[in-house]
Amino acid sequence: MKKISYSLRIGIVGNIDYIKELFLDDIMRFALNVNSSERYSDFLIVSKDIPIKIKVFLVENLEELIYKFNEIEKLDVIIITVNLFDLKSIDQYSKDIFKEFNETYYFQGISILAGVDTEHIFKKQSSKNLRISRYNLEEITRHLNLIYCYEIYNKNEDTIEIYRKIFNDFIFRFRYSSPELFEQAQHYGKTLLKEYNGKFKQF
Repeated sequence: MKKISYSLRIGIVGNIDYIKELFLDDIMRFALNVNSSERYSDFLIVSKDIPIKIKVFLVENLEELIYKFNEIEKLDVIIITVNLFDLKSIDQYSKDIFKEFNETYYFQGISILAGVDTEHIFKKQSSKNLRISRYNLEEITRHLNLIYCYEIYNKNEDTIEIYRKIFNDFIFRFRYSSPELFEQAQHYGKTLLKEYNGKFKQF
């Protein structure tokens, strides 16, 4: 049996402490295999019977992502996170820096802006800072020419929704671009699920 899987490379930008907790802890609950290093984390998950190998790179800012191009080489997804209670967290992003990122990576993948409600998720004492509204978040998404916009208010549910959107989009592309390989990957995914007999959940 051919062990065919789909591969995704995801870059996540923002405060390392909270993006690690939000985006890595959740996916670990669904992962069949996990390998982590200082440079990236690898996961093998199954979604809609398709095995997906995910490589996740965490960086503080877009400049770091651009600087690490020779190390990363390619990205299919970029997730930009901003603290909804810190206006400075969005001020660092401009059209120019996104243009440089797009040109460096020849990026044509999925781009997401995710506003993180840090006060609710991390149980912080309410600040006096203004909160970036949903309307403003959507305006920023359009201004930066990003594709999707999300608010992360519930730690588990909202990040899983983002992952599911990403996986569904790429599985759809995979199904119609390579029908034969898609069937083989689906067969391998079903075999993996049987082998592990419910020890991990399908995403």
